[in-house]
Amino acid sequence: MLLPRFIVFLLIVSPRAFGAAVDAVNQALERDLLPLLEQRCMDCHDADAKKGDISFEFLRQPGEGRHDIRLWGKVREQIRAGTMPPKAKPPLEGAQREVLLKWVQSNENAVLEMPATRPGVARSRRLNREEYNNTLRDLLGIAKRPGDKFPADGAGGEGFANNPDTLSLSPLLVEKYLGAAEEAIAEAWQRGELRQRLIAPVTSDKLPPDTGAELALRPFLVRAFRRPPAEPEVQALLNVFRQAWQRRQNWDDAMKVMFKAVLVSPGFLFMEETAREGAKEPRRLGAYEMASRLSYFLWSSMPDEELMRLAAENKLQEDAVLEGQVRRMLAHEKGLAFTKNFAGQWLRFDQIFNNVDPDPRKFPGFNGELRQAMYDEIFSFCDHLLRHNGRVLDFLDSDYSFLNEALAKVYEVPGVKGKEMRQVKFNNARRGGLTGMAAILATTAYPQRTSPVLRGKWVLEQLLGTPPPPPPANVGQLPEDDRALKETTLRKSLEAHRNKPACAGCHTRLDPPGFALENFDPIGQWRDTENGKPLDATGVMPGGRAFATPAEFRRLLMEEKGLFVRSLCTRLLGYATGRTVELHDQPTLLRLEKVLRDGDYRSEALIIAVVKSEAFRGRW
Repeated sequence: MLLPRFIVFLLIVSPRAFGAAVDAVNQALERDLLPLLEQRCMDCHDADAKKGDISFEFLRQPGEGRHDIRLWGKVREQIRAGTMPPKAKPPLEGAQREVLLKWVQSNENAVLEMPATRPGVARSRRLNREEYNNTLRDLLGIAKRPGDKFPADGAGGEGFANNPDTLSLSPLLVEKYLGAAEEAIAEAWQRGELRQRLIAPVTSDKLPPDTGAELALRPFLVRAFRRPPAEPEVQALLNVFRQAWQRRQNWDDAMKVMFKAVLVSPGFLFMEETAREGAKEPRRLGAYEMASRLSYFLWSSMPDEELMRLAAENKLQEDAVLEGQVRRMLAHEKGLAFTKNFAGQWLRFDQIFNNVDPDPRKFPGFNGELRQAMYDEIFSFCDHLLRHNGRVLDFLDSDYSFLNEALAKVYEVPGVKGKEMRQVKFNNARRGGLTGMAAILATTAYPQRTSPVLRGKWVLEQLLGTPPPPPPANVGQLPEDDRALKETTLRKSLEAHRNKPACAGCHTRLDPPGFALENFDPIGQWRDTENGKPLDATGVMPGGRAFATPAEFRRLLMEEKGLFVRSLCTRLLGYATGRTVELHDQPTLLRLEKVLRDGDYRSEALIIAVVKSEAFRGRW
């Protein structure tokens, strides 16, 4: 729903805050745009009809809700594509289109100049499963991943598993935490060098038990809590040690009990942000809060010694220090977690392990080795672009990927030997970018056949950030086995389905990207026929732009790079902050887009800009 966000925006931003540019945009809206919308759009998009869940009623009242770039981006897309007004109504005249598109662009220019000083509200959240495992690894040195036994984390915000709204704490999870702490400390104690690291501050076995426990506990707590502990926290855990010592009279056993208590304490399990009741202005994150925000953004784990040292020196809000740390952390091997968790959840390519099960009778060449190669290709490609300052438009189109011998055979690329993934330039234009990768093609197909709908939805939602609405009830479904289609083809069946009035609107956008990928079978192999019948992989994108090959389709995607850039920046900002990107983030979002365009679409400057934004390093 749009209106609640508009209301929030109106409450937090002064109408006079943005100066002459916004005044001019508002005047143009009332003079030129609003009469046009009332004449051509309000009959479908007023408070009563509200088609597509959009009403323009709010425009009749002054307010900053008028400037929602995400709403106007959708409007611009529909106008450029020719899908609005609908076919049953007369199209906009050239002058009318010009008025609307010109206003949308001048509105974005005005929003770009708005101050970006309101960050999100301070909220604490628990570590998700991946963060929990990585933190135990870096804190204790253990190899096991006890968090894998936890219930799955939900996705929230912009689609990521680091949002407080979805990271609830159930009785079952509390029970799992107790078992995981037991397992983690047991492994550390079994490996003598790990135990010795935990008790290293205890230099003599002749010390009183309490003294030895305290010497080991205090430095451990700084690392486990990612901040200096409060004295009551220290004393509470020392009391745990004393009680265990009194029961057992065994120093090692009592120490294990105390360390386990640390691992089930809120200071360890939660990313803590301090809210200030009654605050009238936002604040910058504290030094240790900033260290954790950085480390869980780029490493999905706890801060290392360098971040903790910089936090102790109160340097982590300095621009130059932040830039240096982003570069260092991306280059570190722990940065692989950024690729895994940001790119994996954004593009959903980890589903290759969970949701892909091709029919072995139709695809006997699919096996575990090929499944892993599919994952490794897209992981290596994303890692190359995100952590090594790649050009992010390669996500849409490229003349290379990362292959090993097993995947190269599927792609019919000669000369690639061995299991190791390596960068390979394609010998033809069939493949390029994400849409030609087997991991995406397989996760958007059924076991027996392809699915233009699933593939089209993935392109619209994950790449362009323009997800279609859910299908209406009782519209029917095509069979998941193409052999059931008998004399017809999948495309003809889908076109018949699309002719239903309830289906036509969505399928006009959904089907063309899906048809563009029909030359790739359910495991990503190239094909020219479907069940012995010639394949038709041509299509027309909304707005009349035709394609006949995957290469031509990718060129059309590149024409939509503005949508992709907005989608990427929105996802990255949402992942970095662990929340939904809101209306008050619009100036930040537009500045991130500008950083990307001005920097030849290279990733490093974008990631640094996210970290330096008030949305990232401030809290209300």
